[in-house]
Amino acid sequence: MESILFFFANLPVYSYGAMLGLGLLIGSYLAQREGKRKGLGADFVFQFIINGTLVFIAAGRIVCVFKVHGWRMVLYPWVLLSGVQLDERYGALAAGLYTIYFLFRHTTNGAAFLDALTPPAALMQSLAYLGSSVLGRETTIPWGVHLGEFTLHPLPLYAALLYYVIFSFLWRARRNVRFDGQMFVGYLALSALAQRILQPFREISGESALPWLYTLAFVIFGLIWLYLYMQAPLTDVRRRRRELRDWRSWVVYLASLMGVSLLMVKFFYWRFG
Repeated sequence: MESILFFFANLPVYSYGAMLGLGLLIGSYLAQREGKRKGLGADFVFQFIINGTLVFIAAGRIVCVFKVHGWRMVLYPWVLLSGVQLDERYGALAAGLYTIYFLFRHTTNGAAFLDALTPPAALMQSLAYLGSSVLGRETTIPWGVHLGEFTLHPLPLYAALLYYVIFSFLWRARRNVRFDGQMFVGYLALSALAQRILQPFREISGESALPWLYTLAFVIFGLIWLYLYMQAPLTDVRRRRRELRDWRSWVVYLASLMGVSLLMVKFFYWRFG
């Protein structure tokens, strides 16, 4: 079920597409800022984002159409332009393969490049989840989403809040990294933990090994992060300690986190109101 957010020029604007586009705009801006700060170049980062987005859309659309028409789509390829549905999993897989190619072909420090992209990518995920309409399993909780006689877990809201926490934590810590790749490896561990937390709320038929796999991934990436962090040399310890002890910055951080979270909650339930 895809919910319509509003109409523009008599055309429906769906919530998922709108939030995904908003996440792409904000994430692109933040990634360019980080690329410039790390000496990678804002234009260089922007080129990757544009190419990666096009690969995601093209691959996702081709697979989606292929599932419906099969090889017949070769005879009338214009069906690729007759809709906007995408297969997100294959689109993400294609974008991941393109990222690997780009890292080896065009970057000299792939770990630092991934660090610049990681916090914005977490924000994009958060906003994309916020626009999703794929709800969780049936429940009796008072804050569930009521659809007729059913009440379902607000799974997209849970995911959006978790990934926004991940984004805010990584964004706050980005200036105090001790090794290249710290943001990326930390994200892999935290994302695996987030997916493990979300797993009990999903609508799943039969037994699944995913909970254990997510737990294993969290442990492995967490240990890798800890090992690399302990092996990395200290950098600007006094400034980092002063920032960590500044209670006012923590108050501002937590207040902004709570404010954004409340806005997300209000927007999500407004969609289903």
